[in-house]
Amino acid sequence: MNFKMERFLLLFFVSILVFSCEETKEKVLKKVEKKAETVKLNEVSTDDEPSNSLNDYLSEDTNLRAIQSLTDQIFIDLKYASTDNFMHQVLYDSLKNLYLQKDVALRLIKCQEYLASINPGLHLLLYDGLRPLSVQQKMWDGLDSIPVWRRVKFVSNPKNGSIHNYGAAIDLTLCDSKGAPLDMGAFYDDIREIAYPRLESHFLSTGELSQEQVDNRKLLRKVMSSQGFRNITTEWWHFNACSREQAKNSYRLYE
Repeated sequence: MNFKMERFLLLFFVSILVFSCEETKEKVLKKVEKKAETVKLNEVSTDDEPSNSLNDYLSEDTNLRAIQSLTDQIFIDLKYASTDNFMHQVLYDSLKNLYLQKDVALRLIKCQEYLASINPGLHLLLYDGLRPLSVQQKMWDGLDSIPVWRRVKFVSNPKNGSIHNYGAAIDLTLCDSKGAPLDMGAFYDDIREIAYPRLESHFLSTGELSQEQVDNRKLLRKVMSSQGFRNITTEWWHFNACSREQAKNSYRLYE
């Protein structure tokens, strides 16, 4: 084999080797880039995940309104977002705002305006509004020591759904300008009969309720009824914007 041929073959093999290395390098780079992109996507999906996803989800629902975003004249004390409730535990671990259906919220604002016209120093103080069905189930299960016939007077059976689950029921009281609740003669979520509006006359006659306490309840009912809200017979604090059937036909159920 002459010198020219040896040189040609040497150059040929070198070129093959270089090409092979470049091809391998390109494949490796593509794999690295692909891996980096996967890592980047994972980082975005984890690090950028909303810390309060339920509130973000509800805020995108055009049928709902957070009362806090509409007015500062209605006060909020979302009981189930704290341990200050009959379950003594946080039930709204990711729900920090009080939501209602838009039309219900607007009616409630008119109730506040009416209350201010009667007594400028008083405000509505809201304890609960929209309540997910999953929380309704926890409440129901938490009272399983109470017979069903009595339990339904306090917590609606999740199988039927509560009007709260549609964002069309409100738990509330009256308070002064500093947020101190008026005396209603029974606390919020009190399951005793003294909390029953239908038994107020009885407890007034026995002296277990004072005239002032009854008058405070009547004022709350007067204000709420001005916009068509209806009180139930076993809870002085609970008002429905409509019937359960109307809620089912007009609004979605929030689970």
